[in-house]
Amino acid sequence: MEIGQKTTQKTTKIDSYINNSSLAIHINESWVIFCLFNHQKLSSLNKVRFLHKKKSNFILKTIRKYIKSFSKEDIPSEVKLIYYNKTSTLVPSTLYDHKNSLNYLKYNASIKVDDIAANDQVLNHEINNVYIPNTEINNFIFEKFKTFDFYHYSSLIIEKISNELVENFSEKVYVNINDGFFDILFFKDKKLEFYNSFDHNSNEDILFYLLFCFSELKLNPDKIHTVFSGSIDLDSKLYELIYRYVRNVELIDPLDIDGVDCNVLNSNILLSEF
Repeated sequence: MEIGQKTTQKTTKIDSYINNSSLAIHINESWVIFCLFNHQKLSSLNKVRFLHKKKSNFILKTIRKYIKSFSKEDIPSEVKLIYYNKTSTLVPSTLYDHKNSLNYLKYNASIKVDDIAANDQVLNHEINNVYIPNTEINNFIFEKFKTFDFYHYSSLIIEKISNELVENFSEKVYVNINDGFFDILFFKDKKLEFYNSFDHNSNEDILFYLLFCFSELKLNPDKIHTVFSGSIDLDSKLYELIYRYVRNVELIDPLDIDGVDCNVLNSNILLSEF
């Protein structure tokens, strides 16, 4: 999967002991997830939940503590940061101008004077996903590892789902339910027609926003093929509620990896790969 270059400086080699491990850090204001891969296979998963939403300095301390736990010989050879924040927006590449990156965000996010925008190029460079990464965290990882990659989580979800689409369908909705928020994507003829993310505090919140999107997109909830991933299963109260109103429902099969907490793993479709 190729997402595109970022706006901060990167080097071409990592200055560390050469091994076959890599680390992906999933960063949200309410939690941080550390995914350690060996030979490109997920080997350990550690989710740190916060009692309340935390500011960047607290999140950075959490990351520092985890990185410090590695011995010198076990330092990962590759590092990825995946940001889960609301400061993102999709811009068609034909309309994108990097000089105006922050302007694309000012209508749906609070912009600070010292913010620096980055962008991921998705769907064969058809779309630029503009967002604001955390400069403090980026600087720390750069100082520690000399090179790294970083993305907005929505870029990875859009690419992942797009790559898994098959030819024999015309319309499909994907609903990815995460910890505290969820994503709705609508593809038509393998083209992304709609993407948005919503906060949720209850199952009813998820149903409300889903049916609202169906209404706005003029989709029939009895017929539209709707695929769910994340924190939902056949025995959940959420599935029971959804199925009262949405009839053509598919659930992505959960994964089972030895030594990995399946509850955390299956709450996020990105954790097994990123």
